Amino acid sequence: MKKKYKIISIFVIICFNLMVYCQAVNQKIFVIKNVLYAYSIKKLKEKKFDDAISMLEKIKNHMDNVDQDKILIHLIYAYYKNLNLYMAQKTAQEFIMLYPNHKNKDYVIYLQSLISWAMDQNRFFNILPIKYHTSNPIHAIHALSQLKELIYYYPNSSYVVNAKKQIICIQHRLSEYDFQILQFYFSLKEHVAVINRGIEIIQKYPDTPVAKKTLLYMQKSYTALKIFDAAKKISKILLLNNV
Repeated sequence: MKKKYKIISIFVIICFNLMVYCQAVNQKIFVIKNVLYAYSIKKLKEKKFDDAISMLEKIKNHMDNVDQDKILIHLIYAYYKNLNLYMAQKTAQEFIMLYPNHKNKDYVIYLQSLISWAMDQNRFFNILPIKYHTSNPIHAIHALSQLKELIYYYPNSSYVVNAKKQIICIQHRLSEYDFQILQFYFSLKEHVAVINRGIEIIQKYPDTPVAKKTLLYMQKSYTALKIFDAAKKISKILLLNNV
């Protein structure tokens, strides 16, 4: 009986020591995590994004933590500022999948729109003789959709004001792209296509500079097709707008 109690006592002591050891290890990990996190925030403020990303990824991948949402948000921002747009986009998608109802989701959606807009304005266009508004606008369309989502679902967000300004810029870019297509149709004397594209531009981008130029091409196409009534109506609109 004494031997049995002795074994139990030893077992209890071992368990207690293991608990103490585990607590010590957890405490050590907690301290390391907080040190790394503080270091990463410091590097973000210093705009040393490579260092910040390295620290944040270590915390994310090697340490269990209850602040995973904060880590992901900082990573999205760091990747975006570091022009690693693919990873910024991927991390933003991961965040929204993990935290669909997060209190800072409006900020993440706004960051997504900035990432998409940056992807549209590809840096290679700065060194190549290419006008970016003639390139495929798929990323600009994504940015516009994300901004509209932000405004619709989070009308009281502090990012709505900037979102509305950004929408104007994107609409100008998309209208220029559509206008390039209209001009191409006109060069081929595809006047029906010019008119259809023109109607689409006027409906989608009525307040852009391109809208007035579009009317001029539509007037010429209506005249070429001998649809003079429509051509006269457009002429009156152009006169009213001093075009």
